[in-house]
Amino acid sequence: MESKEKILSCLNILKRLPPTQMQKNAAALASLIPDYAEELYQKIDKPLDIGQDEKGNQFIQSEFNRDGDSFRSHVTNQYYPPIDDAVYPSEALRKLEIKANAVFDEYKRLYYEGGLSSCYFWDKEDGGFATAWLIRKNVEKSKGIEDGSWSSINVIDIKTDGKSKWTYKITTSVVLEMNIVQNQDVGKFNITGTLTKQKEESYEAPAGNKDLELFHIMKIGTLVEDVESYLRSQLDSVYFGKTKDIVFQTRFIEGEKNFIKQRQGLAGEFKQKYG
Repeated sequence: MESKEKILSCLNILKRLPPTQMQKNAAALASLIPDYAEELYQKIDKPLDIGQDEKGNQFIQSEFNRDGDSFRSHVTNQYYPPIDDAVYPSEALRKLEIKANAVFDEYKRLYYEGGLSSCYFWDKEDGGFATAWLIRKNVEKSKGIEDGSWSSINVIDIKTDGKSKWTYKITTSVVLEMNIVQNQDVGKFNITGTLTKQKEESYEAPAGNKDLELFHIMKIGTLVEDVESYLRSQLDSVYFGKTKDIVFQTRFIEGEKNFIKQRQGLAGEFKQKYG
């Protein structure tokens, strides 16, 4: 079996297993195909993890800042735990990465009112580059909700024609996990889901490539905002709407059964007394 077929088989298995055990099951499947484990992980949408450097600065851990078992921090540009011969972005791309993180941090504050964000950039051999804009927001315990998390994964591939035209292709995935408070009326209830959308746009850079860093950040930021807004509306109207319909229908059927049972019981008692 070729590598592509092995990975597709693993992905098909994961689709049929509980989403809440995604990381555990992915690790088990990766152990069966160690030569293709890294490629398998890159194709799995799972909740983002959080790492910390020696000064206590937090950063998001993902396949996009991973080298072996170490992860690069967007804050320090160092890997934790430290490794030799690690891969780093070029000096020019690192400057762009720093500016992007500052902009994305403000975006996260306005749209998510908290959480953790990280942007990572890396060079490509075709003269372009790629970047991942990531957000992890934990859901605090509130009425009806025990805990949960929201992971937003934006991966943008940027190509150039060698002149002034730049093409941006974004793939955005939203991974949601939420545990509902368990009680006698509702029981144990978990919501886990993933939505993905792609979009591609091309733009002409300013004459003479003036302010190219600002140009890239503006175009990438606009794409991230547009696609994330679309996915948030889809989650609300489609995913949650369908979930509510299923839950209400299930509760209605159970309530109807209880009503019929009670009615039959009263009819039996009435027959015994007056029949």
